[in-house]
Amino acid sequence: MSKPKQIDSTPTDIFQSSALPIRVIQNLLKPDKTINIAVSGDVMVTELERKIIDTPEFQRLRRIKQLGTTYLVYPTALHTRFDHSLGTMQIAQVMMRRIIDNPHNSTEYDENKIEDEQKLLIRLFALLHDIQHIPFGHTLEDEFSVFKRHDEDTERTNYFLGPESTIGSIIKKTIDDNLYNRLMGLFSVKKKELASLGEDRFIYDIVNNTVCADLLDYLKRDSYFCNLDLSMSYRFLNFLYISWDDDKKSRQLVIRLWKKGKNTARKDILSELIRLLDNRYLLAERVYYHHAKINSGAILAAAVSRSKQFGRVGKMDLLEYGDEELLGKLIAEKPNGVSKLASSIRNRVLWKHIYSKNKKELESEQEENMQVNAAEIVDSDWWKQASTRKEKENHISELLRLDPGDVLFSCPGKDMAKKYAQMTVYWNGKLTTLSDRPDKDIIHDKLESINKSHEKLWCISGFLNKKCLDVEKEVISACEYTFALNPIKQQAAYDHYLEGLISREYDKCGVIASKTPKEHEAHKRNILDRLKVDCKVKGNNKLSCQYIKSLIIDEYKTN
Repeated sequence: MSKPKQIDSTPTDIFQSSALPIRVIQNLLKPDKTINIAVSGDVMVTELERKIIDTPEFQRLRRIKQLGTTYLVYPTALHTRFDHSLGTMQIAQVMMRRIIDNPHNSTEYDENKIEDEQKLLIRLFALLHDIQHIPFGHTLEDEFSVFKRHDEDTERTNYFLGPESTIGSIIKKTIDDNLYNRLMGLFSVKKKELASLGEDRFIYDIVNNTVCADLLDYLKRDSYFCNLDLSMSYRFLNFLYISWDDDKKSRQLVIRLWKKGKNTARKDILSELIRLLDNRYLLAERVYYHHAKINSGAILAAAVSRSKQFGRVGKMDLLEYGDEELLGKLIAEKPNGVSKLASSIRNRVLWKHIYSKNKKELESEQEENMQVNAAEIVDSDWWKQASTRKEKENHISELLRLDPGDVLFSCPGKDMAKKYAQMTVYWNGKLTTLSDRPDKDIIHDKLESINKSHEKLWCISGFLNKKCLDVEKEVISACEYTFALNPIKQQAAYDHYLEGLISREYDKCGVIASKTPKEHEAHKRNILDRLKVDCKVKGNNKLSCQYIKSLIIDEYKTN
């Protein structure tokens, strides 16, 4: 048997494949159903897939950009989740064919065995893997936690794929209930419970795990439309096979990194996988976490979270919107400040980045204050609690007489941007993960370097409307106080913050104009002492411009 054709790194090759054979589809249909193959250019779809693609729900993906606000950085990053969904299905088809046709795979151990039903599930799962996405989904879900992640929201899955939905009813009319339930199981399973999928687990791996059709499509697609010349080769697809896990409970996707019958590794394929992860890091650095994208994301998230608070935009509304529809809805809101924020996105008016704290600085403060858990604080207080983050932003803005949204924070989750090398590989006679390979060669060092580079992308950020730069120093002090873990540093930042607030209000009070400079300073110190006591007793939420002003006048009258 001849060796399978290798895939080179050109964009077109990876997207070309044959559709599912007509006989396979026919065998899975209900008795009264027939189906045809439709061909469009390089992409071949079945009649069932065509019906799904033609639904308004799937066509909506044309109106959702794959990279959210990245087009504000890279003008040609206008590709959509519609494009990506078709591409993912085609790459899943390529992976499936590589597994079946690979002469190195053993038929005795079912290493290339994919049942006809599973072939159908692979294509449908790949085609629909992003159907639950909302406009600017990664920004609103993963980066700013305004809404729950799309793949963790069962209500959203049922809305698009449930038995009463348009797409769900099309699928149920074509395939039997058992096959439909297996498809829904792929969408609802949690990553920690993948073994529960049994023989269908490898389907999830092909579409949605570490090295998968989803990743392979968006890496090439994103780099192409952002005009980043990243060299990519997917030759490792020729070494895919399916194996039972150690507990014999599920069949998983494996990459063969050890030569059969030889005590040696496939170093070329191993290097290729490392390059894949390195390319993913480069895209994270230059695209996914570009400073201007995070900036615009903070503004967008602020607009949506405030609109959500006012009851104007909810999760279910977003299931019908595209990007521009959402922005139009937000811009039409008046007079709560949401319109100004959304208009800033449309007109590319970004805030000034005035504060940052990276992972190294956070860990340093963690060492200084062992009574707190920095990782838990980052996740539970600063990232997951979008409403709490918004309250802190608004409180600072109010004290400085700014509009809501003029001060914004970005605090990603502690695992932001990490892409763990957890793909299962066959190495020296056993199954393991790429990151757990026992050897400590140069490849291991490269892998560690990539992981550390990902961690360095993590950063807490503070942003200020450029029209409000006269209070930049006060806002920086507020950021330092808000995100400080060391009590001493926190107190010093807080004192500096209060001093700035007092000075601003002090200058606005004409009743103290007659005092000498020395009296002014003594007066301010007294007010600062009273404020610190009051805030300690009553809490920071009692702090307001009017309260500071009343203290200034009261202190003036007393002295």
